[in-house]
Amino acid sequence: MKKGKVLCSISTRGRYDNYLPMALQSVMMQTRVPDYLVIFDDNDEPTDLRNVPTYQHLFQMLYLRKLNWEVIFGEKKGQHYNHHKANHMGYEWVWRVDDDNIAEPNVLETFMSHAKDHVGAIGGAVLTPPLNGKVMPVTGKIENISNEPNVQWNYIRAVQHVDHLHCSFLYRAGVQDYELSLSKVAHREETLFTYGLKKKGYDVLVVPNAVTWHLKSPTGGIRDGQHELYMHDERLFELRDYTIVVLDSGLGDHINFKHMLPEIKNPLIFSCYPDVFPGVPQKSIAEALELFSGNIDHHNVYRWMDNRNWKGTLEEAYRAMYLPKK
Repeated sequence: MKKGKVLCSISTRGRYDNYLPMALQSVMMQTRVPDYLVIFDDNDEPTDLRNVPTYQHLFQMLYLRKLNWEVIFGEKKGQHYNHHKANHMGYEWVWRVDDDNIAEPNVLETFMSHAKDHVGAIGGAVLTPPLNGKVMPVTGKIENISNEPNVQWNYIRAVQHVDHLHCSFLYRAGVQDYELSLSKVAHREETLFTYGLKKKGYDVLVVPNAVTWHLKSPTGGIRDGQHELYMHDERLFELRDYTIVVLDSGLGDHINFKHMLPEIKNPLIFSCYPDVFPGVPQKSIAEALELFSGNIDHHNVYRWMDNRNWKGTLEEAYRAMYLPKK
């Protein structure tokens, strides 16, 4: 873990020729420049940007700003896969910037001024012009997500504790995993991720004086508008208040996990050995594979330990994986 270091992560698709250059320029012009920049290229036909005149200039500017960078070609499975990789690149903090964002120069410096030990994520205003000029009270509570606008869609007047963020924010890396069972449109991915940090016991904040402009357009971007994919992701979102546990593992692992089961809030368990948990509602691994589109690897405790170079015991890993921080 690179203590105190910030990785800026941008996932891009379909925006080589319009918004991505402006997003890169806004990153390099920060008053507090990130320590590293990674661009995840999810285009169907990737281009070597080093051969494009506009990017040649931008990369020279990055060099002069002492901001090292790299391009990683994505798996074309959705931006959540790219963000998941950034989450585990070894930096203490990740600043995720969408490829159609323009961050004002003080955004990262402002975020870092709030990056305390108890804080899991920090967001600012994410404004899509033109603005309607109306400011209304917004709670930022997860239960109100369908009944109110997102708190980041307008200017932030004061520091506010919320349940979730969207689009662009700074977060504490390696604590919460992205939900890789979402479809390639990754509907609700940033909401589920930041709410997961909240459930782990960290504060999620929106702060004033940190404005990012969102140049939303009908072209480009990661999401492609397939209705059935959005509905699949919405069904996963409806499980947000459960602690989902998938024990696709041996009998000994089930027994090891059982020690901490009384401490888990609202568990939803998919198991191989249901007899280990008498009286506890359970589902099968087959049902988990169906619900999570065949992808349950990110619920595997051994994968979790490998991603973090875990040195503790298996039970300690289960506790870190499923229980809030103390």
